[in-house]
Amino acid sequence: MATLKGLTLMMVVAGGMTLAGTGSIQEARAAGPCCSSDPHGSQIAAKGLGETAPLALNLSQVSNWRAYEFKRDGVWYLQVNDQAGTVRAIVGNIGDTFWTLPGGVDADRVSLPGSNLAIPAGAAREVVYRKPQLWLVAYSTAGGVIWSIEAPDGSR
Repeated sequence: MATLKGLTLMMVVAGGMTLAGTGSIQEARAAGPCCSSDPHGSQIAAKGLGETAPLALNLSQVSNWRAYEFKRDGVWYLQVNDQAGTVRAIVGNIGDTFWTLPGGVDADRVSLPGSNLAIPAGAAREVVYRKPQLWLVAYSTAGGVIWSIEAPDGSR
């Protein structure tokens, strides 16, 4: 387990629905029961974690990855899938504590605050998901993708 100083995530438990791409909150509400938003406006689902096409909004900042938030029983989860729907990694969080769930093809390649993996020189950096105090970054390397939970200033 690892910590990130000063990180506090406030989430709201909610139901979910599938929206492809970058669907808007208005589209989600018009389509039926959906995710509730947290204080920062992102959509959070309460079920579907680990699925290839979870009933949750894709919150990814880039088109080649899918990022989904979940919250259940006070635990926040972030799941990232590739375009084909393959689960790549799932990160759990309560307060300042982070861990990687044993799900996804990249589960062993997730760098967490306070438990950083080495990022090879020359790795291409791409911010996949953003919240005010937390980013999920993909580092593409010759050996595959390394996922990193980082502060917006790039600190890990």
